[in-house]
Amino acid sequence: MRTLRFVTCDVFTSTPFAGNQLAVVFGAEALRTDTLLAITREFNYSETVFVFAPEDESHTRKIRIFTPARELPFAGHPTLGCAHTLVATGQVPAHGDEVTLVLGEGVGPVPVRVRLQGGVPVHAQLTAAQPPEHRRDVPSIEILAKTLGLAPSDFAGGSMMPEGVSCGIPFLIVPLVSVDAVRRARVDMDAWRRNLEGAWASEPLVFTLTSRDANRADPTVPADLIHGCDVRARVFVPGLSVPEDPATGSANACLAAYLAARIPDDKLPRDGVLRWEVAQGIEMGRPSRLSIEAVRRGESIAAVRVGGASVIVSEGTMRVSA
Repeated sequence: MRTLRFVTCDVFTSTPFAGNQLAVVFGAEALRTDTLLAITREFNYSETVFVFAPEDESHTRKIRIFTPARELPFAGHPTLGCAHTLVATGQVPAHGDEVTLVLGEGVGPVPVRVRLQGGVPVHAQLTAAQPPEHRRDVPSIEILAKTLGLAPSDFAGGSMMPEGVSCGIPFLIVPLVSVDAVRRARVDMDAWRRNLEGAWASEPLVFTLTSRDANRADPTVPADLIHGCDVRARVFVPGLSVPEDPATGSANACLAAYLAARIPDDKLPRDGVLRWEVAQGIEMGRPSRLSIEAVRRGESIAAVRVGGASVIVSEGTMRVSA
């Protein structure tokens, strides 16, 4: 038997029992992939990350990320939560107000900048390792309406049309007209299997720009979370055995690239850093806040970044067969 150490944390929140749960597991060297998957299913979080010594001397650590269904080449909340855990537990020494880690993942090296206050990590921000890829060959609004339990009138339209975007993992970005439409969205699994399963971008992120809804008060949302947010979002990941995710860094990286490309030029500068604050997880009772950025250089996106807070919830050990 081998004893593994683990830390659990909540990501994209500074409050325990909110945000997106994550298990960070140490000491799993030489364990088979099927054992890592079994451990992931035992935690039963949307993702679990396993931390290893770096294979490249320029990297801080190598990590492998799993959902209960399979291994992923990249994911946002495991990357950020892992970086926070490494600094918070002292495994990566940090001095001053900031430290940068480089985590080796399936997509390549992912840099993560961790900001500290009084020696304590309070915020982490990753830069996506892959430039955004966009595909517009997605199902029609009529088909998506049936798949998401909505009416065609719930979709934003105009320049804000559904589109597949990937910064390492593809997501189907679906703009809606209101917070009410976001709240009502539900994946019909039979329709999803008919219309999206197996597609390049099969996992929907539905969102609305909250200015469209006049930032109206929502009694179900803590005021400090919704205040100042530009976007209300939900992410459904049925293809990875995650019916709904409370906070999704990889999907929101795609959202940043989408917004930078889709919002009309007269409403955004052609050059510079574009920023949005996203509220996700509200409907699940796990409110989350994500900060997203796209660095725009004329017609191209030079970089995409996602950040947020994390908080450690528990630490422990488990015994597994070596």
